[in-house]
Amino acid sequence: MFPPRELLLISILLPITWERKIIDLNTDKLHTNDLLWADYVLVNAGENHYYTAGKLIKKCMSNGAKIIGCGKLFTEYFAEHENLDHLVLDNIRTTLPLFINDLENDSPKKVYHSNPFFEIRKANESYYSVKNISCRLSENIQLAYY
Repeated sequence: MFPPRELLLISILLPITWERKIIDLNTDKLHTNDLLWADYVLVNAGENHYYTAGKLIKKCMSNGAKIIGCGKLFTEYFAEHENLDHLVLDNIRTTLPLFINDLENDSPKKVYHSNPFFEIRKANESYYSVKNISCRLSENIQLAYY
């Protein structure tokens, strides 16, 4: 049985000289020895893994592991995960190599993203309020089929 495609992609993107352990929590257990062995724990999670990722993060923190969050969960809920050591958001093919380069030069940043609208998404107040939109707006919506 192979690990999920995303974990294999991340493994491929890491430098060949780095040791790695791929642990798929769908099929394997994470042991404390794994956390003590690692310099960093890279948590890749989708939005449907919100609670499981939260438990994993708590376990990592209680064992002093440095955590890198990536995947759709962290991209969508980055504000809730600012306590992680690093966030590698959006397209992992773009942002992970940037993080690795900075890490190897001893200058890693807290957040890496490839979305040009990231700063707007960070704003606390929404620029648009759904409750102020008239129900007549839906009359102007048209479907296009290609």
